[in-house]
Amino acid sequence: GRTCPDPMETVGQEYGFILYSTRITGPRSGMQLMLQEVRDRALVFADGMYAGAVERWNPLALPLEVPPDGVRLDILVENMGRVNYGPLMRDAKGITEGVRLDNQFLYDWTIYPLPLDSLEGLAFETLIGQRQPGTDRLPAFYRGTFQVDDRADTFLRLDGWSKGSVFLNGFNLGRYWEEGPARTLYVPAPLLKEGKNELIVFELHGTIDSVVRLTDKADLG
Repeated sequence: GRTCPDPMETVGQEYGFILYSTRITGPRSGMQLMLQEVRDRALVFADGMYAGAVERWNPLALPLEVPPDGVRLDILVENMGRVNYGPLMRDAKGITEGVRLDNQFLYDWTIYPLPLDSLEGLAFETLIGQRQPGTDRLPAFYRGTFQVDDRADTFLRLDGWSKGSVFLNGFNLGRYWEEGPARTLYVPAPLLKEGKNELIVFELHGTIDSVVRLTDKADLG
């Protein structure tokens, strides 16, 4: 555990995601949760329920109700790339100044680095049927396989997905975001294998229909 929600660099991490967890005592009502100087985009969860997103360019306060027995607070922060010019080049990632509930800073954090440099050890369960809209608000890893007879350059479409990262046969293919403008990720032929290929999608906001599509055309918006 750590007293404060230290940034990535303090725990020896450079890229990826970082998860901060603590417990807030209750009851407390009408409170505002503020992440000070978050870098770059944070998803907030209260007792496992999605409570909202806080972004570097849109630092909103989130309303938070704390029941009598308290609440578990989890904050997943994404490093979206460092500023590489001018006076902001010292660009630490994660929560850089602290988390407040109204005017009170929160302490006693557990920090989980998630650099995503390796996906070994992930445990998957079979998804049966389609999920109902609105139920998929939690981040999750999705794994699927497909067959390739002849390797060739192709493009991956993720229509219906929200935001996340894609890994093809263990290679980090890139990031996607429904805000665009690009709608495809380039898949070079050498990344494919003749036969079975594995695709893992780390989706931050969930998808109603967990299907991806390979196409022969790029869509750069």
